[in-house]
Amino acid sequence: MKKQRPASLHEALKNLWKIRIRMEKDYNEVCAGWMADRIESLIDHMQYGYALIAYHKQDGTFKLTKATLIPYENTFRREYDILRVTSAIVYWDVELQAWRNFLLENFLEWRPVC
Repeated sequence: MKKQRPASLHEALKNLWKIRIRMEKDYNEVCAGWMADRIESLIDHMQYGYALIAYHKQDGTFKLTKATLIPYENTFRREYDILRVTSAIVYWDVELQAWRNFLLENFLEWRPVC
């Protein structure tokens, strides 16, 4: 059976995320695909709004935070580029008023918030 080629750089990136998630967490293809899709939708949403994100920190503790990417361009003097996301997701922590990040494979879920 032939492997399908990704339709775009964006799809290729999501495939890399899935590989990373599967390697780091030993999740199956379906679970890794779901996580990659949810991460993509999270990043898309945070560029224009706020999200409540659940993930595990590196030490294993649970983290729930209100996050956004709205100040990204003003802070870093460039547009946010999802193609640069290879291992960690950067976000603005609304409560702490600071930039933070978490690893792709530690993502749990997100929801939009006002």
